[in-house]
Amino acid sequence: MRRSNYLNLAAVVGVSAMLLLSGCSSDSDNSSTPPATSIEYIDYKGDTRTAAVTAGAAEYHAGTGYGETMFDSADKKCQHCHNELYDTWKGSMHGNSWTDPIFQSKFQDFLRTHIAKIGSNPTGTLAYEEKQFKGAAQTCIKCHAPGAYYADDVSVVLTPLTVNPTTADLDAAKANNQANSMATTGAFDPTQPINVVSVSGFDDTLYQATFDIGHEANKEGINCAFCHSIETVRMMSDTDGADGGMYTLAAAMREGPVGAIQYDAGSTLHYSPEGTNIEMNAFFRLWGPEKYKDPENTPKSLPDFDVDKAKDGRYTMHSVMLHDETNESKTHYTGGPFYGPFGVTGKSNENEDDDTNRTALISPEFDQTSANVHQFGAHGKALCLSCHQRSAGALDPASAGTAAKEPGTDNFMELCSTWTVVSDGVGDNYADSETSPKCQRCHMERIEGKVLHRWAAPDQNWTLANNPALTAHFDPDDNDGLGDENPVAAGWLNSHAFLGASKTGGHKTSVVAKIKSGFESTLPTPVLTNNTLTVTTTLKNKTAHMFPGAHPMRRVLTRVVVTDENGTMIESTTKSGISNFATVANSVTPVADKTLHASAESSVTVGYDAARTIDFPGKTPDLNGSAVSGQKFDGRTLKITGADSTVSSQEVNTTTYAIQGSVFNAAITDDSNNSTFTRIYGHETGKKYDLDGDTTKETFIVRPGFDSNTVPNDTRLVPNEEEVYTLEYDVSGASSVTVTYKVYYMQKGANGKFLTGADGFLDQAASDAKKLLVTEVASHSETVVVAAP
Repeated sequence: MRRSNYLNLAAVVGVSAMLLLSGCSSDSDNSSTPPATSIEYIDYKGDTRTAAVTAGAAEYHAGTGYGETMFDSADKKCQHCHNELYDTWKGSMHGNSWTDPIFQSKFQDFLRTHIAKIGSNPTGTLAYEEKQFKGAAQTCIKCHAPGAYYADDVSVVLTPLTVNPTTADLDAAKANNQANSMATTGAFDPTQPINVVSVSGFDDTLYQATFDIGHEANKEGINCAFCHSIETVRMMSDTDGADGGMYTLAAAMREGPVGAIQYDAGSTLHYSPEGTNIEMNAFFRLWGPEKYKDPENTPKSLPDFDVDKAKDGRYTMHSVMLHDETNESKTHYTGGPFYGPFGVTGKSNENEDDDTNRTALISPEFDQTSANVHQFGAHGKALCLSCHQRSAGALDPASAGTAAKEPGTDNFMELCSTWTVVSDGVGDNYADSETSPKCQRCHMERIEGKVLHRWAAPDQNWTLANNPALTAHFDPDDNDGLGDENPVAAGWLNSHAFLGASKTGGHKTSVVAKIKSGFESTLPTPVLTNNTLTVTTTLKNKTAHMFPGAHPMRRVLTRVVVTDENGTMIESTTKSGISNFATVANSVTPVADKTLHASAESSVTVGYDAARTIDFPGKTPDLNGSAVSGQKFDGRTLKITGADSTVSSQEVNTTTYAIQGSVFNAAITDDSNNSTFTRIYGHETGKKYDLDGDTTKETFIVRPGFDSNTVPNDTRLVPNEEEVYTLEYDVSGASSVTVTYKVYYMQKGANGKFLTGADGFLDQAASDAKKLLVTEVASHSETVVVAAP
């Protein structure tokens, strides 16, 4: 839509008032007041916001990078027609995907880990050099700052500091060369470059790596324009997919940056609903957007997919350019077309000098209800899975084997594993089904509010009168009679807070409520028979994915403590467990200050299919009614070779020039302590280390996901699963007992730090002081009289 003709009245009045107050006029002298470059307006909350005078003036013009691409800024542009929708996004993990401190600490460790690989040549055919490091350094931004990756708006500089360094050299470099480092200051400033240091034992050199994203719009994380410019999510089906369920690689796929080639360039991968299928698993090794050699003509349908592809990825993008005939340079004007759940918007651009015909750029195969090209509608899972299903770069040694690429062998370790549980098991990972609802039903709930208004004017709607190209679903007069399916007329928007397991931004209270909606825990009244107390506890997964979620950092910990009237803990004598499965209903939870719209789903049912098989690497067997043990984190401090900041007391081995140090092992093990009963749930990833020079004595150690190649255990609950534990206690001699059952969510649970207080439960103050981000999310207590006083 061409916006320059629709400058709102508030802006005109504001500019006129400024001219009058200045005392300047063209009759009195030759001076003039420069035109206003911004306007202030009152938003839907009554607060003042500042916007460019027109939407066209808020455009970013970029002349460098892949396709000269610059996506619209959410901060500078999108929010001024979508105040309320923007506000839900701004505090989300998507809005903070680049600046989130936990992500930054892991990303910076990722850089350190890859510095430690420089000079390696595991196959003897390709050495890890500066070129490979610069490519690997962009791994994380493909999902966390995708606009920067797509636009090539990234600077990576590798600087050698010292050859044959000592521990003193490393310590000095940490103090003098690291900047904007979470390990050094604990804070991150997105306006500044990142400097980290580490040592490679392969070329015996201490390096500094500098990483920076250029344009401020590309530091907004996963912003509005990027997601809404995605055309086709690849290989989501073999029955209704735009690419026919096939993906042809533009480049060879290796184990890690310089490891053995697993698939040659030109190899074709084929869809499977099973994540452990060898080719589907390899497809998960890709992430981020595809890039094509001719970005102006990004393919939109068969048979054009994979033709002249420059970079492999998981989806295709728009790339719109305007050619400047005066100097033959190219300037990208953003502003559409943007895909959404109701079709295509932004068919023209706000800049008067941009005559690009965006209508011609809309794929002819696009249809609101089709999976052919876009997945915002009924097929919403595909878009989320393009980042939320990933394999890491290393092969899982437990699956490595044949060169024939047989299913189940030579699999990359799955870093984020959601795929199998969101499949119907027969060839569909995009459709909204009874047993696998689409992600948006719980994570993009309908809330009351205003989704669209005219530029910087929340009290004014776009209408067909002032914009004949207005999409029918945004027509406030609802001339097409869409009713509740018209968000403008009905007064709702899809929340873009994406509430889930992260406590990022301003939605911490909401996130705790969201976690609570994903499970159900109960403590039925304990039964006393003679002097034996029987305690039953339950924990049920009410989500359509695993609980806790896909990321291997997350943990959920449950604990039961029984005390007598004096507060003395009583040990359990018998423990058993069994898994039950049934249809469940997840309560839809909005952001704390928002209200579900009358047309919104208040709960989402997840159907149970007894014939459905859910399996994935490391999956622990379902409980079968037999004896179980309590669990704990390993807790040993072990010395390993490792460059990331989770390795403490770092020193440089002056023989190998590798960094060594201590780690706290957070592996889940059996616990012989019967005074508390604990179960730990999570996706356990790590590596095996030979600590004694004997390969038969390898010890599994939990490591950050990017430095892992093993999934020994995955103790998460699958959809519809309820685990029931039966515990018995000998309470003879007690006059009364109190049974307490608590559930904790551990945002950084892979560090294995659960600080137990004297009462057997979390020492919340000590945990908070160390910023361990452990939250009590359920508590149940029952008191039982054993003997009359």
